[in-house]
Amino acid sequence: MILKCELNTGNNITAIGALAVRVLRYSFGVINWRTDEIRNIDRKIRKMLKTYKMHHPKADTDRLYVKREEGGRGLVQIEAAHKAEIINFAEYLNTNYKEDQFVNIAKIHESTQPNMNSIIKTAAKIAEELSQPNEKSDAKQDGIQHTEGRLGESLKEKWKNKVMHGQYIRNIDRQLIGEEDTFLWLLKGDLKAQNESEIVAAQDRALQTEYYATNVLSAETDCKCRLCQKFDETKTTQYQHAQYWQKNST
Repeated sequence: MILKCELNTGNNITAIGALAVRVLRYSFGVINWRTDEIRNIDRKIRKMLKTYKMHHPKADTDRLYVKREEGGRGLVQIEAAHKAEIINFAEYLNTNYKEDQFVNIAKIHESTQPNMNSIIKTAAKIAEELSQPNEKSDAKQDGIQHTEGRLGESLKEKWKNKVMHGQYIRNIDRQLIGEEDTFLWLLKGDLKAQNESEIVAAQDRALQTEYYATNVLSAETDCKCRLCQKFDETKTTQYQHAQYWQKNST
């Protein structure tokens, strides 16, 4: 229903997080979701986004979940939301069991559960994964309070470290360009879904080029850029055109 609405990309992403993801959040900590089930939901969402041309099939997946003000698309990742809710649930049990007898009963019950069914044990494992090896226990507590932020940083780092898809964000960091102005067009979210997804895919250098089709696939087509008709259409020219459009649209 949300994807069928005639909303711009920014409002569509916001609606998915506020309406669709929120329904699932209520079940986290109550239903024992398996990791493969959670990841399968994320895959189904990405498949639907591709169907409605909101996400290019070759574009980077991790960038989809990075905040829009940091160069991503701003979609809420179900796996990250699940981990955050589990940690919040466990933190509530650990801090309120002395004041509330019912919370204390729930905590005692949790301590008797096997690892895969225990919220507290699962939360401790997630916090350990988010903490760096050389961090102390107080840093682990900080990770519990800022789970979503840490998960977001992890996704951005994965995107940045990719050989092809990460070139764009690495170039921005290398040239010391201000992210606030650079990603203003994403933050506004005024574009139609297909337009935004195509620009992001070009920045990820994920689009097939006419040069590749002509010289590698031996297709009977002109290798000149479809936009300017002056240069061979390579990933570099696509990237430059995407940068030019972004600069002039903000």
